[in-house]
Amino acid sequence: MRYPLGLAFDSARHLVARRLQGNRKCAVMLSLELLGSSCCCPSERSGLGVEECIAAVEECRTPVVVVCGREPLEHPEIAAITREILRRKRHLFVCTDGAMIRRHLHMIPPYTNFFWNVKLDGTAEVHDQRAQRRGLFAEALDGIQAAKNAGFFVLVTTTIHPDSEAEDVARLYETLHGMHVDGYLLSPHYPSEKLCRNGSAKFREKMHQQFREVTGRVGSYNLMMSPIYLEYLRGERELHCSAWGSPVYGPHGWYEPCSKQIVRHAQTYQDLLERTVWENYGRGLNPRCENCQCYDGYEPAAFLGVNSKAGDLWKMVKWQFSGSLGERRNGMI
Repeated sequence: MRYPLGLAFDSARHLVARRLQGNRKCAVMLSLELLGSSCCCPSERSGLGVEECIAAVEECRTPVVVVCGREPLEHPEIAAITREILRRKRHLFVCTDGAMIRRHLHMIPPYTNFFWNVKLDGTAEVHDQRAQRRGLFAEALDGIQAAKNAGFFVLVTTTIHPDSEAEDVARLYETLHGMHVDGYLLSPHYPSEKLCRNGSAKFREKMHQQFREVTGRVGSYNLMMSPIYLEYLRGERELHCSAWGSPVYGPHGWYEPCSKQIVRHAQTYQDLLERTVWENYGRGLNPRCENCQCYDGYEPAAFLGVNSKAGDLWKMVKWQFSGSLGERRNGMI
């Protein structure tokens, strides 16, 4: 199983139930930015409280919750938030740079529905340079090893930039495989600067090439993005942005329409769904969406079957059962 059986079953049950209820738009994953996004001013607010987090979890009713944004382990109530989400039988991913994992291992036992998600963008020199923090790679590996020794699931996310080297990612994953990391996510870089039409076309083609090369080198590992989303990242098919399927909640409310371009904040998830003119967002519809291939917008499209093709369902089922946590396969994706 590429993901734990419980997560796969709960996600499938959630989708079937929402479809039977006639919900055309339904969320599959909720992201909680406890301290806001990395670009927000730290002095804006102290962050989300436990009650606010749980209210969002209960309102959105997704089986998967992701705690992310600025380093969430710096939140003073991270242990209480984690325990309350897990007590509600959600599958929880805590995104971190890894440096503070060791000192937070005591906050919960190693649940089967809990993942540490550590960001590593390359081997030591590459990662420290991108993070602009010398020694962070070593601290992250120490946190990963401590978490694995304690019996936790650990996932690593690598952002692919236009100048990323496939060989460097392969060396990183070889190291992590030796540490028994359970799975991997490849995330596309989102350029903050606006590009002209020509520049956008070149950027997309470069990113497609990058993902073709990187997945060709690391496809035997337990990659935890769906094969349909991977096809999109490699430029082999189109998907429609479905950011409503992966909403983000932060200190000021629900990000509308998404975390990459916050036009306003909605006070409820239902308000986010009903007030946002979703037809105005996506590639070819909005200049700020032109270079976005982000997980939050396009992986939900794959899971929800948005503009699906014949055979996609079988492809997803085969993908889930062909992988195995922490193991490598002889074949490639």
